Amino acid sequence: MPDPQARPFRIPEFLAGVFYGFALIWINVYICRNFFRNLSAPMNSMHGYWAAIAERADGAWFHATWWPYWDGGIPFEFTYLPGIPFLTSVVAAVGHVPALMAFNTVAGIVYCLAPLTLFVTVWLLMRAPGYAFLAALFYSLTSVTQLLAPDAQFTWRSFWDARRLYLTAVWDDTPHLAAVAMLPLIFLFLSLSIRRRRPVYYALAALAIACATWFSAFGPVITAMVALCLLTVLHRERLGSNLALVAGIGIFAWALTAPFMSPSIIAAMQESSPHDGTGWQIGSYTALAIVILGWAILWWFLRRWTPDWRLRSFALLAYLMSAVPMTAEYLHRQFLPQPTRYKLEMEIALDACLAFALKPLIDKTPRSIRVGLLFVFLALAGEQMVGDGKFARAVLQPADLPRSIESRASLWAAQHLPEVRISMPGSIAQWSTLFTPVQQFTGGAWSMAYNLTQQHASWAVQGVSNVPDIEVRYSLAWLKAFGVGAICVAGPKSPEVWKVMLHPGKFDGILPVLWHEDDTTIFAVPRRSSSLAHVVPVGAIVSERPAGPTYIAQVERYVAALDNPALPEATFRWDGNNRSFIGVPAAAGHALSVQVSWHRGWHATVNGRNLPVLRDGLGLMWMKPECAGPCQIRMDYDGGWHLRLLRWLSFAAMAALLLVFVRAAGSAKRI
Repeated sequence: MPDPQARPFRIPEFLAGVFYGFALIWINVYICRNFFRNLSAPMNSMHGYWAAIAERADGAWFHATWWPYWDGGIPFEFTYLPGIPFLTSVVAAVGHVPALMAFNTVAGIVYCLAPLTLFVTVWLLMRAPGYAFLAALFYSLTSVTQLLAPDAQFTWRSFWDARRLYLTAVWDDTPHLAAVAMLPLIFLFLSLSIRRRRPVYYALAALAIACATWFSAFGPVITAMVALCLLTVLHRERLGSNLALVAGIGIFAWALTAPFMSPSIIAAMQESSPHDGTGWQIGSYTALAIVILGWAILWWFLRRWTPDWRLRSFALLAYLMSAVPMTAEYLHRQFLPQPTRYKLEMEIALDACLAFALKPLIDKTPRSIRVGLLFVFLALAGEQMVGDGKFARAVLQPADLPRSIESRASLWAAQHLPEVRISMPGSIAQWSTLFTPVQQFTGGAWSMAYNLTQQHASWAVQGVSNVPDIEVRYSLAWLKAFGVGAICVAGPKSPEVWKVMLHPGKFDGILPVLWHEDDTTIFAVPRRSSSLAHVVPVGAIVSERPAGPTYIAQVERYVAALDNPALPEATFRWDGNNRSFIGVPAAAGHALSVQVSWHRGWHATVNGRNLPVLRDGLGLMWMKPECAGPCQIRMDYDGGWHLRLLRWLSFAAMAALLLVFVRAAGSAKRI
């Protein structure tokens, strides 16, 4: 069939497309306009988390930086994918606004971007701006996934729910939605790359894939699904060369994102996924087999039903995206982590598929009926737009941040417990770093946890036993082992949102109370020394991994050494994020335990000589200073040669990408 993209734009068509594009932006801005003027956010969200990364990053996007604020210290790259926090920091700097308001602005832009990229892609592939506008408008105002895989009990009203808005405003899916907004562009530019074989399309495809990856870990999965659908439809006679081309584009896109999608980060994501209950299980094989069978049947049917590669590709993509949440919904099996979250991908793929499937049918309908249908659709759209606008104003009501328990607990801890690592609960942990640079035992993203032992320890402190004495004993052992000097506990009546502690009263009468407001208490964790560095016998260093049967006994032996008054005390002082100084008394024959997460990027020197930095069974650092007398150890973090190599690879890929665009612009001028 004729390719609409083979002909140049006609001026009326182009002007109509521009008009429809601006109309679509206006409609979505009207709905979510409170995003752009909201100075706060719901406290049951992670908005403070993204804003905190933007607030504290201080150039960490471009150079190795240690992040001491969460999970006992982690590399900055493990905080989260950088796209949304980086854009937030840019908006905050350019607009001279607080980081939280900047994040709300970015969230509003992302909300409007998803329907816009759908419109642009459908328009360019179909060359029918009116149909593209209606498809994007349908996507903007409905939630088709609620017909097939509803979040709750099905009702027809749920089809009209502003689900995407709610996910963006409350359920913290702005990074995910930003990656989904790239899906249509990935489809467009990969299809152009396969069909046209031009470097500028390769570069645009790689950039779209990289943006999706910078935004969310869902980005690479989205890309793989889009690539699979296109490779099985377009020019199958040259499948080998197409596969090599797409693989090359994917590798180049990875190079662009390499520091934030390193092998160690990918491994951390894989290790973390089983712990949310949605990792690979025995039933995953059945789910995958059923999906493959359905794919084969649909592919065979589409080949005989339509020659339109666009419809076939989008139909296969919609099927794949739908299969992920629907197998979890109806078969209670999954073959990808967090399957229900793929409803965002499912929705945009289904709406794109509907545009190409319905256009031939609508074109055959009598003009009078088409006009009548259009008026009905636009009337419903106007009604829905007003309803969504009212819903947006309700869910985007500003919170009173200074009076929130998250703010009060964090600011008190910063004022009265400076340089003390503290365990914060639930929503307080997610917001604390925005209010103040307090060092936390928790606070990081579990989905890409750097130190899984720390994650196990935090879960144990939250409660795993119904035997109070054992639970308190183990909780204190874990807290002391990770250098925690205070713990905040939210009681049943606390305004703290998530209430993560299984037995919130277990420390009552056992630990000293430092602060108490609104059923929220900060307890002191008794320690011999407030330092994060300790002189201990070499035999006290935890050597086993958490799976070992004697592991908890080793942890308790290590804690006993920390509390041993016969051992000399070391001092620990941060000098910025990437440097610390440790004062060590005479400690010949002893080990120095440092309660900061180990990373190959940490280097230690003492008296002009390098000191090997080792990893213990807790995932923390330790070394043998062998100081005959008092000495000072200097520790510096540079990310290690692996991260430096990945950063240079990323910079080189960016330079190559820029060169391609410059050459393409030069060629266009000559033409």
